[in-house]
Amino acid sequence: MNKKITHFLSTAIVFLFCLSFLSMVTMANNTQDKDAIAYKQAYNLVLEEKWEDAHTSLSKFIQEYRRSTWVDDARFWQCYTREKLDYPLEEVFQCYDRFIKAHHESKWVDDAKSNMVRVAHRLAKEGKPKYEAIIETMKTDEDMEIKMTALYALEDMGDERALEAVIAIYDSTADKKIQARIISILEDFDHPDAFAKVKDIALNNPDSDLRRKALDVLEDMDKKEVMEILINVARSDPDPKMRKVAIYGLEDVEDPRVIPVLADIAIRESDINLAKAAVYALENREPNELIPALGKIMNESKSLEVRKAALMELEDVEDPAAVSVLKDVAINEANIEMRRSAIATLGDIESQAAALAALKEVLAVVKEPELQKAVLFAVEDFEIPETTAVVYDIALDAKNVELAKNAVFVLEDRLDEKNLGMLSDIYKKSTSSVVRKAALYAIEDMAGKNAVGPLTEMLKAEKDAEMRRMIVRVMGETGSDDAVPVLEKLALEDADKKVRLEAVDALEEIDTSKARAALLRIIKK
Repeated sequence: MNKKITHFLSTAIVFLFCLSFLSMVTMANNTQDKDAIAYKQAYNLVLEEKWEDAHTSLSKFIQEYRRSTWVDDARFWQCYTREKLDYPLEEVFQCYDRFIKAHHESKWVDDAKSNMVRVAHRLAKEGKPKYEAIIETMKTDEDMEIKMTALYALEDMGDERALEAVIAIYDSTADKKIQARIISILEDFDHPDAFAKVKDIALNNPDSDLRRKALDVLEDMDKKEVMEILINVARSDPDPKMRKVAIYGLEDVEDPRVIPVLADIAIRESDINLAKAAVYALENREPNELIPALGKIMNESKSLEVRKAALMELEDVEDPAAVSVLKDVAINEANIEMRRSAIATLGDIESQAAALAALKEVLAVVKEPELQKAVLFAVEDFEIPETTAVVYDIALDAKNVELAKNAVFVLEDRLDEKNLGMLSDIYKKSTSSVVRKAALYAIEDMAGKNAVGPLTEMLKAEKDAEMRRMIVRVMGETGSDDAVPVLEKLALEDADKKVRLEAVDALEEIDTSKARAALLRIIKK
C-alpha cells in the first residue's frame, strides 16, 4: 500500500478515536448535567412546599439516576416529604433509618437523626414505648460520638496539656466505653504520668474489664517496671482472668528471669487452666532455656494435664535434648499415660531419624503391650526408609503376637507390589499362624502379577492344608495367567481334596481363555 495512503488512514483512525472519546466524555458530562438539573427541579418543589409533586419528582429522580452523586440528597428529602404528606409515622421513621444506614457519610445524616428523634417522640406519645428506648440510644450514641471525637483530637495534640485533659476526662466519667478508649489513648503518651495512670488502673480499678484492658496496654508501653508488674499480677492477683492476661504478657518478655517464674506457676498453681497457660507462655524460648524448664515441670507438677502440656511443648523443639527428654519419659516415667504421650510426641518430632533411633531404644526396653503398640503407631507415618526395617523386625517378634500382626498391616501400607519379599519372609519365618495369616492377607490386598512367584514358593514349602488353601485363594485373586499352570497342577495332583477344589475355584476367578482351557483339561481328565 502507498505510504501516503497508509499515513492518511492511520491519522484518520486516531482522529476518529479521539472524536469518539470526546463524545463519550461529553455524553458523561451531559448526563451529570441532566441529573443536577433534575435534582434541582425536584428540590425547588420542596422549597415551594409542593409536597406531593416534590415526592413524585424525587422518586422519579432516584429511579432514573441511581448512580448520581445527588441520590443521598434526594433520598433524604423523599423521607422528609413523606413526613409532610402524613405517611404513617413508623414508615417515615424507617425511611430515615434506611437512609442513615445506606448513606452514613452524607451531609444529611445529622438532620435525618434529628428528624428520627422528633418522629420517635410522636410515636412514643401515641403509645409505642419502644421508641422511647430508641430515642435514649440515639442520644447516647450522639453523646458518645462527640466525646470520642474530642478524645481523638486531644490524642493528636500529644502534649502535657492533652495528657492532663485525657486523665481528667477519665476521672470524671463513669462511661466504661470512654474509659476503655482513654486507656488505649494513654499508651500513645510517652510520659511517666501516662504510665502511672495505666498502672494504677491495672492494679487498683474495681472493674475487672478495665483492669485487663490496662494490663494489656501496660505490656506495650515498653517500661522496665512492666515485667515486675506482670510477675506480681501473674503470681498473686485475686482475679484469675487478670492472672491469665499477665501470664500471656510474660510470654513476650525477653528477659530470661521470667522463665523460672512461669515454670514455678505451672508447678504450684492449683488452677489447671492458669498452670497450663504458664506452660504455653514458655513456648517461644530458646531450646537451651525451654527444655530444662519443661523437664522441671514434668518432674515436679502433680497435675497430669499440666505435665502432658509440658510434654507436648517439646514436639516442636528442634534440639536433640528434646528427643532425649521424651525418650527418658517414655522409659522411666511412672505414669503409663505420660509414657504413651511421650512416645506419641516422639512420633510427631520433625527430625524423624533422631526420633526413630529413640523409639527403637524405647521398644527394646518397654514390656507393656500398649506401649509397644504406641511405638509401632508412632513410626507408622515416618517417611524415612529405615522405618520399614524397624516395622519388619516388630512383625517377626513372636513375643507379642498382636503387635506383630499390627506391624504386618503397617508394613503393607509402606510397601507396593514390587516389594512383596518382606511379607513373604514374614510368612516363612514367623512362628505364629496369626502373623502368617496376616502376611498372606496383606499379600492378597496387594495381589497382582508380581505376587504369583512368591505365592508359588510359599506353596512349595507349606505343609498345612488350611494355609495352602488360603494361598491358592490369593493366587486366584491375582487374576494372572502366570498362576494357571500352578493351579491346574494342584487341581489334578494335590493330596488334599479341599486344596484341589480351591484350585478349581481360583481358575474360575481368573476367568481368562488360558484359565478356561485349564478347566476343560481338568474335566477331560
